[in-house]
Amino acid sequence: MKMNRTVRDFQNAMVSLLGKVPFSKMTVDQICKEALLHRSSFYRYFRDKYDLLEQTLEVRLGQMIDEQGSEQAIVSTLIHYVNNHKEIFHNLAGAEDHTGLHGEFLRILSEILLRRRDSDSHDAILEALRHSDQPEILAYVISGGIIGTFYWWREHNYDVSEQEMIDFALGLMKTMTKVEKAKENQ
Repeated sequence: MKMNRTVRDFQNAMVSLLGKVPFSKMTVDQICKEALLHRSSFYRYFRDKYDLLEQTLEVRLGQMIDEQGSEQAIVSTLIHYVNNHKEIFHNLAGAEDHTGLHGEFLRILSEILLRRRDSDSHDAILEALRHSDQPEILAYVISGGIIGTFYWWREHNYDVSEQEMIDFALGLMKTMTKVEKAKENQ
């Protein structure tokens, strides 16, 4: 979907609200009020708040990937963002709806990875998805690892340093891509 000002306003409203309200309790009316836009405008662009979340994550992650380039820079930027915006992640991954929202995050992130795998990026994860016999399963495994890591970090009150999280994530990515490359060479 082509980005326009209305879509961007809804995305910014959602991110702003996530600083104050758990996603599971966020309503379309709250999003519209925050964006200063009407409900009919919301439904012109989005099916529901999950669709808005998916599009927002895809745009934000896409920008991050395009701006950073290397896997290390992307991972560092993402972890730095989560560390500096803990209230957003806390409200996005709230404990009230842990199982349902966790499944929705898995689906959203997996779909984003699968859509991006055909890009020109030489990102190791996207390369692994391009060469996998089972890209959908691999996308879910990668997404589960990413989301699980952030849930673990939050549940442990961010006691592990940002650099330790970056090192762990990069090591995990290396391990996953080595396994996929070894499979290719068999």
